[in-house]
Amino acid sequence: MIHTINSDAFKVELNTTGAELSSILSKKSGMEYIWQGNPEWWAGRAPILFPMLCAIKNGTYTIGGTVYNMTKHGFVRYAEFETAQADDKKVVFEYRDNEETLKMYPYKFLLQIIFELDKSTLSTTYKVKSFNESPMYFSIGAHEAYRCPRNEDETFEDYYIEFEKDGKYISETVNENGLITGEQYTIIENGRIIPLDYSLFSKDTLMFKNPQSSKVFLKSKKSKTVLEVDYKNAPYLAIWTKKGAPYVCIEPWFGMPDEENHDGDIKKKLGIEIIEPNGEFSWTHNITIHER
Repeated sequence: MIHTINSDAFKVELNTTGAELSSILSKKSGMEYIWQGNPEWWAGRAPILFPMLCAIKNGTYTIGGTVYNMTKHGFVRYAEFETAQADDKKVVFEYRDNEETLKMYPYKFLLQIIFELDKSTLSTTYKVKSFNESPMYFSIGAHEAYRCPRNEDETFEDYYIEFEKDGKYISETVNENGLITGEQYTIIENGRIIPLDYSLFSKDTLMFKNPQSSKVFLKSKKSKTVLEVDYKNAPYLAIWTKKGAPYVCIEPWFGMPDEENHDGDIKKKLGIEIIEPNGEFSWTHNITIHER
């Protein structure tokens, strides 16, 4: 089911399947900003990644010596969420543990995804509530894909990523199975701009740990319109596309792929988050479109 929220500037569509952001459409220009999915490159649009993200070594992990199976990026991106609230400005989706999730992930939880639209800014809040008497281990992340290029007279190479602050931006390296190798390589030596080129992604996803900036901008040399992603205090930021694909993903994460030498213990997983017994996690990131 699709829910719609509106402002004077934009119409946003939200899917109960995966609590996925499906569309950000400008009422002024008619421009669609979210990649609309195409299996030729990637059928997704903006999946929610929970309770794990990216590659899981051998597709398994352990808690207290018990082995569990887990798919890449977790299980909620295909799950059907309940709608707890829906009006013209705000939608609240909810997903709870159930008999099937407990086979893969032995924690009781409530996941809420809250979308709110104010003028040109869409905020997405991720809340995880634990109903466990022991610590709950998890990862969570966003995976929004933005159309790039957006206009017929543009190419992918006309676009660039600009961080909020100058700095040295170093990416982790992954192997052919998507696991962290421990090697790193520099994307920006001293600056804030990444000119987009498909060769950037020859080693797969760019993954930045604790980047100096809390905002990043998607800009075109041929357009004054700017798409801003404010990822607040997210400790990891990923940027990804496929060769020839007309989109770029800007992905704030709380978590990372497994390392090559990971022994499977969830407590040792790179970037793993912990909720104390019966505690709660909350994080909000914003997408703002500055149309000019």
